[in-house]
Amino acid sequence: MSGDRGVIEALKKLGLTDYEARAYVAVVELGEAEASEVAMRSGVPRTRIYDVLSRLENRGFIQRIRGARPAVYAAIHPERGLEPLKNQLIVELSESIRYLNKLYLSSRPISKCEVSLLRGVHAYRAALELLDNALGDLLVRVVYFPSEVFETLADKLRRIRERGVRIHLTIDISLLEKAIPRETINKVLEELGGRPVSSPIPLSFFVADFRDVLLLFVAPDSPENCYGFLLRDLGEVSELLKKHFAGL
Repeated sequence: MSGDRGVIEALKKLGLTDYEARAYVAVVELGEAEASEVAMRSGVPRTRIYDVLSRLENRGFIQRIRGARPAVYAAIHPERGLEPLKNQLIVELSESIRYLNKLYLSSRPISKCEVSLLRGVHAYRAALELLDNALGDLLVRVVYFPSEVFETLADKLRRIRERGVRIHLTIDISLLEKAIPRETINKVLEELGGRPVSSPIPLSFFVADFRDVLLLFVAPDSPENCYGFLLRDLGEVSELLKKHFAGL
C-alpha cells in the first residue's frame, strides 16, 4: 500500500473511510489510473474499489475521465477538493466547543471567594493596594472620589502603567467634576487612554487581573463614610469577566 500513513489518518479525521482515504492517496500519487491500478496501489479489495471510487467522485475528490475504456480516474487538485471539507469541520468543531463551554459553565458549582466589607479610610486603602497588586490587567471605573483620593489614584495609575500593566479606565465626568476640575479629569483620561461613561449610582470598581474585585460606594455628600466590598479569588467568575471585557 502506498501513501503516508499520517496523511491517511488525517483524511479519516475529515470524514473519509479507511478505504476511501487509501484509494484517494493512491489516485493522487498515480495521477491517472484505472480502478485495478488504484486497488493494487492502495490495498483496497478489487470487489470494493469501484464503489469506493464512485463515492470519492461524488464527493468531488476525483473525477472519471470521459470516454476512457476501461474507466480512468484522476484526482482533482487536493486544495480544491479538501478545502470545503476542512472548512466545514472547523465550523462544526467551533460550534461544538461553544456548546460544550456553555455546558461546562452551567454544570460547575459557583466558586466560593473571600468577601470583606470595608468602610472609610480602609476602603480607600484597599483600592490603592488592589492597584499595586495588578500584574497584567487592571479595570478601573471611577464614579466619584474626593480630590485627594483621586490625585493619589491618578499618580498610582501612571506608575502602574509604566511597569507594563494594561489599564482600562472609565470615568463618570458629570459626577466627579463636583470634586475635581474637568480639565484635570480630561488630562487623566488622555494620559491613560481612558474614556468617559455615565453611571446612575456612585459605585466605582477596581478589578485586578480579572481575579480580585473591589466595589466602592462613595456618596458625594459624605465621602468619608464610603464603604466597599472586596472579593478575593473569583475563580470561575474571572473567566466570565475576561470574556465580557475582551473587547477593551
